[in-house]
Amino acid sequence: MFAIAGFYLYKLDGVGVLGPDEPRYLAIGRAMAQSGDWITPRLWGSPWFEKPPLLYWMTAAGTSIGLSRELSGRLPTVLLSLAFLAGMFALLRREFGMQAAAAAAILLASCTAWIAWSDFALTDLPLAVFFSLAIFLALPLVRSADAESVFLRLTAIGACLGLATLAKGLVPLVLALPGAWFLRHYWKKYWLAAIACVIVAAPWYVAMYLQHGAPFLEELFVKQHFARLYSPSLQHLQPWYYYVPVLLGGLFPWTPLLFLLCRRHPWDARRRFLLATAVFGFLLFSISANKLPGYLLPLLPALFALIGAEFEQREIAGLRRAWLWPCALLIALIPLVAHALPGMLGSWRITAFQWPPLNAAALFYVAVPLATMLLARRSWIAPLLVLCVAGEGIYLKAVAYPAMDENVSARGLWHDLQEEKTPVCDAGVERTWLYGLNFYRGAELPQCSTSFKLALRSEGKKKPVLKILR
Repeated sequence: MFAIAGFYLYKLDGVGVLGPDEPRYLAIGRAMAQSGDWITPRLWGSPWFEKPPLLYWMTAAGTSIGLSRELSGRLPTVLLSLAFLAGMFALLRREFGMQAAAAAAILLASCTAWIAWSDFALTDLPLAVFFSLAIFLALPLVRSADAESVFLRLTAIGACLGLATLAKGLVPLVLALPGAWFLRHYWKKYWLAAIACVIVAAPWYVAMYLQHGAPFLEELFVKQHFARLYSPSLQHLQPWYYYVPVLLGGLFPWTPLLFLLCRRHPWDARRRFLLATAVFGFLLFSISANKLPGYLLPLLPALFALIGAEFEQREIAGLRRAWLWPCALLIALIPLVAHALPGMLGSWRITAFQWPPLNAAALFYVAVPLATMLLARRSWIAPLLVLCVAGEGIYLKAVAYPAMDENVSARGLWHDLQEEKTPVCDAGVERTWLYGLNFYRGAELPQCSTSFKLALRSEGKKKPVLKILR
């Protein structure tokens, strides 16, 4: 885990803000710290009702202690992720044993989706952390109708769900419906979880309603929750099968291990509970018209807990090489992806992938996981492959981040614009670039008028270019 933690923290601010959401979330958190108003999220002075405040509070706290613009939100997020992985290990160890808990936590920590959302300031990671903690806290109650510490566990589950609702609204409460069924033996004590959830989450929601009234409820719940199920206005429409490749890609490079769950053996209530949570969430997100990759993140801890539980009764060292060879081959692709990633993200098309020239460093990192499979003892293969992921992830950051900072993030563009002495206006900048520029400017880029001589304009989703206004 120390290698994974080092990889997470390496070059955490090595690339500027990415995507349309991260710059807005960071800007809102920074505004909270500067204004002292930790109740109403504001983007460039206007109230912002799209998301609850947990990530903004984390960013505001990072800003208050003097962290840089990117680190103010990213460092609290990655520290929360690492703390959760330790908590996940502790909770699963009590249920499935040391080996199962270690496998689950380390495989989750080294998969693509968890790495990506841990290193950037987005709301999906806090949601996944606190929802998954609630799920893992419920495992002893699912296992036994006479579990100990029922009062404390149900209270803790409710508190975690309350924090999850402060991360992303009603989503965790809906995802927890399978848990309510599996804990039906305790239905008379549901009030413990409900009160804890309300105590944690309600003060902010009530304060927002008292300050802003119906517009707050309409934006956060009607538009951002229910309209996502059917409305094309949110611009995230995807086909029903969208999450199949997203899930397989998110598990990379451990995707082949998902098939461990297909082997025949008795499934106890805990395993059925974890599977039901993952399947229910997958189906729920799939029927929604609007889809984004990060929506699946809360389901991954339960899936990896299932994979880890395969080692409750047997040694990890007993896993045959045939299961790990596909994983090693996927790990060997990471150096190639490192060179191609900036081009893929810059054009936003998977078809932009081009095989890079294999220099000596890339060949070395390609060869290491393959040599591990050929030369290492079977008992050492799995931990060595995890170390390969950490090492090759560091290589990816070292290679890809400088190019991404120049051609994908608005930080590089902002540095270029600072050299221009003539004021620049917005003549149609694509929103991802515009939000990033606004973040680094600390204010919105002004719309073009007759008083401007230089304009910034986008052509598709590529890096905007300067135009001279006549």
